[in-house]
Amino acid sequence: MPPDRPPRASSHLLAFVVRLVVSAAVLWVAVGWVSPGNPANTFGRAVMVSIVLSIAYYVTLAKFLWFLLLPWIVYVLVWLGVVMSAYGIDFWRALLVALALALLSWLVSALFGIRTFRSG
Repeated sequence: MPPDRPPRASSHLLAFVVRLVVSAAVLWVAVGWVSPGNPANTFGRAVMVSIVLSIAYYVTLAKFLWFLLLPWIVYVLVWLGVVMSAYGIDFWRALLVALALALLSWLVSALFGIRTFRSG
């Protein structure tokens, strides 16, 4: 029985790309659901926003200090600011996008077993 080998770098890269594509697709659908006909809602923009929000999740320390309130408040403010400016929507629609994103991310996770980024 051979010993388990550590995963290759290519498998990590593939997992990252799959999660990025799924996260962007979920964000794209969520924005389209909340703001139909929004010209800023493109898949390319959803990819960029997913990357920015994923980085913000680490930079605001919400990933590491999840038990503290301040990092989450900062992350929520960054999230709202990025989504509002990227898609030209108001605060209330950004909150609706967050709700739609949470629902769609849960569905994707339940159906396909793929966890989306925390932009999602």
